[in-house]
Amino acid sequence: MSEKSAAQKLAIKEGQRFLLVNAPAGYQDLLADLPKDVSVVTEPSGTTDVIQCFVTSKAQLEEVLPRLKANLNRKGIFWVAYPKGTSKIKADINRDIIRGYAQTIGMEAVAIFSIDDDWACLRLKVV
Repeated sequence: MSEKSAAQKLAIKEGQRFLLVNAPAGYQDLLADLPKDVSVVTEPSGTTDVIQCFVTSKAQLEEVLPRLKANLNRKGIFWVAYPKGTSKIKADINRDIIRGYAQTIGMEAVAIFSIDDDWACLRLKVV
């Protein structure tokens, strides 16, 4: 069985609007197989079906999560990507910090996947 693509793991569907924030260099190459008619934007405006933001600190998470949450449509998917503990990327954040903060703003963690050797991604939903 073949491994799922990044677009499949992110659950991006045909015709959706995808907001990508703070992505590392080269990340968009992993999204080369997006479904038909997906609109990729890098600045928040209006409502969005799928949001993925990359963070490396708790301060950054606290700044972007509430702001971007306001752009998520009612049944939208929100992904927070963060450096793995084994990554060489300097960070002061992990999935437990993200989960804890998300709960304080009415969100909960529901899924996780590995993007690559450096990044993991935590799916949040509004509760």
